[in-house]
Amino acid sequence: MRLSSLLGFFLPVSLASMLSVNLPSLCQEQASGSPASKGIGLLEAVRSTLELHPLLHLQEKQVEISRALRQQAGGDFDTQLQWSAGHSRTNLPLIDSERLSALQAGIDTYNQAANLTTLSGSAQRLLRSGIVIGPRIDMNRTTDNVQSRDGVNLTRLSFEVNIPLWRGKGREVVTARETSAQLDVDASLYDLNETIAELILSTATSYWQYVSSVKQLEILTGSEARGKEFVESVQALINADKLPRNEINQVQANFAGRSAARISLEQQVAAARHNLTLAMGMSASQLMDLPMPSDSFPDGEREIPPSISSDSIRSHIEQALRLRADFLAAEKKKEAANLLRKTSRNSLLPRLDLTLSTGYAGLQEGRRPDELLISPFTNTHGPDILFGLRYSFPLANNLAHGQVAEAEASYQQTVLLSAEKARNIGSSVASTLMAVYNGIHQLKLAREAVTGFQAALEGEKDKLRLGVGSLTDLLTVESRLTDALLALVYAQESYAIKLVQYRFASGTLIAPDKAVQSVDRELFFSPQPKGPSTQ
Repeated sequence: MRLSSLLGFFLPVSLASMLSVNLPSLCQEQASGSPASKGIGLLEAVRSTLELHPLLHLQEKQVEISRALRQQAGGDFDTQLQWSAGHSRTNLPLIDSERLSALQAGIDTYNQAANLTTLSGSAQRLLRSGIVIGPRIDMNRTTDNVQSRDGVNLTRLSFEVNIPLWRGKGREVVTARETSAQLDVDASLYDLNETIAELILSTATSYWQYVSSVKQLEILTGSEARGKEFVESVQALINADKLPRNEINQVQANFAGRSAARISLEQQVAAARHNLTLAMGMSASQLMDLPMPSDSFPDGEREIPPSISSDSIRSHIEQALRLRADFLAAEKKKEAANLLRKTSRNSLLPRLDLTLSTGYAGLQEGRRPDELLISPFTNTHGPDILFGLRYSFPLANNLAHGQVAEAEASYQQTVLLSAEKARNIGSSVASTLMAVYNGIHQLKLAREAVTGFQAALEGEKDKLRLGVGSLTDLLTVESRLTDALLALVYAQESYAIKLVQYRFASGTLIAPDKAVQSVDRELFFSPQPKGPSTQ
């Protein structure tokens, strides 16, 4: 029996509400990205990530480690202070002639008891040219019971210079470890900012998935409510003997399917909330404290699609290679490896050093402690001058050859890694730019589909009122409109995620070289705002 025959009496009272039910507000919404007054916004989620996420703090510690290693490398050029003191006593037996000489001097002894007290100190510093300079002092007091009964205090003050002529010569060679460590510091800062960008990408993706699941749940909850009204209205017609009883099966099955879909979406919302909580760096115990999202999807339908010409894509790739922190980190590591590669060849050379020393000696007799201390200033005569050459070279030199081979391989490895990074970045930029382009067109088509099914549903309502439609056709069109609404939400979610993926791929999400980041909200809502802001 056709439903049209019942419209004259029952339709105004039992199906009127069903046919006049407003569609979810989502289908009329023009997603503008404007924040609501309640709930959690995207920037709030990002701030939580940057404050709480353990991976970010882990990478911050890596920056601290690299700075500590840089400080250690600079220790090669610290002034090295050395002090030593010692005392020795030796007893040497005297031969007969020596004992006779001692007796003639009035000394009756069978051995010579000698005491030697030494004090020495130096301050050496390696200059970044490879030259080693520094003063030195050596103080000696000698006493014995035969020859130096009164004690002899001898002090020598000198200034020593060691000049490398082959190996270890030149600023680039000497400071290679220090410079490499500084490059590693720069690379670790880039790695930190790359981690920040990755965490922001993850948080934004999870946020939009949360928004999408909530909006889809709103659609299916409304669909379930309308399905329930269908059941109640048809049951009322059956109870009035205006419809066959088997008509209830169709609407009950329709209602059951909508309820099952709604329950599935509730689980999806819970999973999306959980994922966002983790992305924000919050603990599992804070899961239920996360409020509903307040930001709507970016309004891609109003955006002008970006150019996807070869020149445009090439320009975006070149920009990404200037801004991507991971690529800049790879370049810094390559620079550091190249420096060590070039300077390692210096170790193949023989060691030939020119040593220079100048100073003077002072002498003071006496056993009192102060006579040792004043010895540098008594009985001094003219400066001493010493110079010489020192040569050393291992015949096989396996250590140096192995170090050169290792440095060369490490450098080639960084070259390959940098090239692979550039290749992946280029591919990612091209694909995400194309995805944004297609996402804008997909949004417009999804909106057209919703508009079309809205009109079709109104047509089915009119046909029912005119008595030429059927309940099956109405349910079918209403179900397809629900599917179109869900497809629109999916298109909005997909576009929002593609947009932040493009921002990440192009390096415009954050500044790559800043220790403190300030993220612009518009970066998440338009493909063509200003680049990342910093403070």
